[in-house]
Order: sequence, then structure tokens, then C-alpha cells
Amino acid sequence: MAEITVPLDTMVPISRFSKGSAAREFAKVADGVPVTVLKNSEPAYFIINAHDYRQFRLNEERLASYEARRQALDGEGAVFDSVEDLMADLDA
Repeated sequence: MAEITVPLDTMVPISRFSKGSAAREFAKVADGVPVTVLKNSEPAYFIINAHDYRQFRLNEERLASYEARRQALDGEGAVFDSVEDLMADLDA
């Protein structure tokens, strides 16, 4: 598992959310700086803003597209003799 490094001032114990101070913790979220929620003294969750979430999803889509393109260019994957064969494989 990759090591995670986060700024100390963005770390919040999960217990703080049950004590009615969640709004204050959400207000700490800034562009590029998530709030790190600790569970048993370990980073368990990250709270990010809507802009950063959209960027994350866009990057995921780009990575998937890049990976599919790389596989196609490298000749990886199945080769089909016809569209019908491809469609049969997709339906399987």
C-alpha cells in the first residue's frame, strides 16, 4: 500500500463528527487540500470539495481511456473476425 502524507492541520479524528462539529471540519476543505479523517490514528477518509472531485473523476476517465489505447496499440486483447463475433463476446 502506498504511503500517504497529509498536512497535520487537516487531520481530524472521526470522533469529532459525532460531537456536532462536522460543519467546522467541512469548512476547512480548500482546493487541493482535503480534510483527512483519522480512524484509529490512521487516515481513513478524505473530504474533498466538488471541484477536486470533478477533477478526480475526469482524471480517472482519462486514465482508463489512455490504458485502453495503450493496450490496443500494443496489440493486447482479443481480436475478432467480425462485428457479430465482437457483439457475441460482449453479450457473454
